[in-house]
Amino acid sequence: MFVKQVHAKQFRNYSAADIAFSPGVNIILGRNGQGKTNLLEMLYFLSHAKSNRTSSDRELIMAEKEEALVSATVFSHLHQAETVVSATLSIANDRLKTRFKHHVNVLRSRSEVLGLLPSVSFFLPDLLLLRGAPADRRQWLDLLVSQYDKRHLNYCNTFQKIRQQKSMLLKQGMGSYAPDYLRTWNMQFTEAATVLTVSRLRGLSMVYPLIKSNHQTLSNGDENLELGYQSKWLPVDSDPQNSNNYGVRSGELLDEAVIKDILSAALESHLNLEMQRGVCLVGPHRDDIVFSLNTMLATAYASQGQQRTIVLALKLSEMALLRQKLMEPPVLLLDDVMAELDDERQRLLVNQLHPTSQVILTTTHPSQSWQAVLEDNVLVAQHVKTQDELAVFGVERGNVSAVVKAAV
Repeated sequence: MFVKQVHAKQFRNYSAADIAFSPGVNIILGRNGQGKTNLLEMLYFLSHAKSNRTSSDRELIMAEKEEALVSATVFSHLHQAETVVSATLSIANDRLKTRFKHHVNVLRSRSEVLGLLPSVSFFLPDLLLLRGAPADRRQWLDLLVSQYDKRHLNYCNTFQKIRQQKSMLLKQGMGSYAPDYLRTWNMQFTEAATVLTVSRLRGLSMVYPLIKSNHQTLSNGDENLELGYQSKWLPVDSDPQNSNNYGVRSGELLDEAVIKDILSAALESHLNLEMQRGVCLVGPHRDDIVFSLNTMLATAYASQGQQRTIVLALKLSEMALLRQKLMEPPVLLLDDVMAELDDERQRLLVNQLHPTSQVILTTTHPSQSWQAVLEDNVLVAQHVKTQDELAVFGVERGNVSAVVKAAV
């Protein structure tokens, strides 16, 4: 799958843009603050039905404007057909409305957008994933699963609504009500939380062997990476080296009925404490995905280079899993991350990409290390068969122009 063309109007700092991409490698050149990342954000928005940089769609509309449009023409290798996915953002009476379309058909929910433009993105904040908050790692897993299973986004949204309602009631003084009132809410909470947890565990169990394999390749077999699902309410893994993690390392997944019973018991045991404190103490909103490197907690003991290697393994594994599930490679979005990787990791990344993957990357300039990759034809050999499969664009103040193509 690859993006053939993008059209944008009044999106961020782009008053108007029409860009025809190559199916292979696309390099976006420009100084900082010119709009390179905004261009990738357009594609991310159409892929995930949300921005990776803000929770407010209003910020995507150009300053002092009341409407924005972005659309992408996407070609599927699997179906040998084109599709168009678009989004219109408009402000009327100080209210924002975001509407997604597939061709001319208005989509009823954002979950219907998922899968129309599957992508794997690698932005600079992703390099800090391991040292970020648990919510960042939960979001990483939820976004991955949602791209091949649209139901997962609905699971997330349903649970989030119930959790917010329960939290609001607790904060308003549910402690003054009878415990049975909280038990009624906990029944709905349990149903939504169980479905979400099972979906997460299944997704993690599928990407887990891919991450291990990719990390072995990236680290030349010198390091052993393990990961697990950490929760205060699920039983721990029987492996003492993984004592804080549930079920992923060994591949043991409890079924929905068992997890539901475990969560119900945990909520009952925390009933009085939740009422006293006025917060939700138990549930998947507090879970985490943890990584250990050579039996040591990676967030605490891994070097910066080791953490970047782990994140690189995650991204490559996302691509591999989506390729398996969707039967064609997703688009790879790289936002100025090549400069953050040393020469060896750059080469390993390039060599692990699927030959038919479309790559769209930004950079302030072809750095010496990046130029070396091009000169050695590592990237070109993987993706480019003709000159038309390698494109270079320049971005300045929200204006995109084609640059003379490099020789193949």
